[in-house]
Amino acid sequence: MINATERIGELMVLKGWTAYELSNQTGISTNAIYEWFKTGTVPTLQNIIKICEAMEISLEQFFCGGDYKYTDEENEILKEWVGLSDLEKSTLMNLIETFKILKNS
Repeated sequence: MINATERIGELMVLKGWTAYELSNQTGISTNAIYEWFKTGTVPTLQNIIKICEAMEISLEQFFCGGDYKYTDEENEILKEWVGLSDLEKSTLMNLIETFKILKNS
C-alpha cells in the first residue's frame, strides 16, 4: 500500500516544490503539510485531490505512479462521465463498442 505522505514528498521533489510552495499552490496550510511529514499523518482525500490538481496529475497517477497526463479533451470527457446516469453510461459504452466493431470490420 502506498504511503501518501511519502508520495507527496516524492512529487514535491519532482516539482522542486517546498512545503511553502505546495501550500501556495493548494491552499493547504504549511503547518498541516509539515505535520504530515513530522507525524506521518495521512492527508485527507480532499487534500490529496487538491495536491493532484495543483501538480496536474490524476488520482490514479498519485496512487499508482505513471507519467501519463490526460489531455484537456480527455479530462472534459471524464468530467462529463461523472454526471451521467447509469443508463446514459451504459448507452455510451454500447456506442463505443459499436465504434470498435465498425473499426475492426
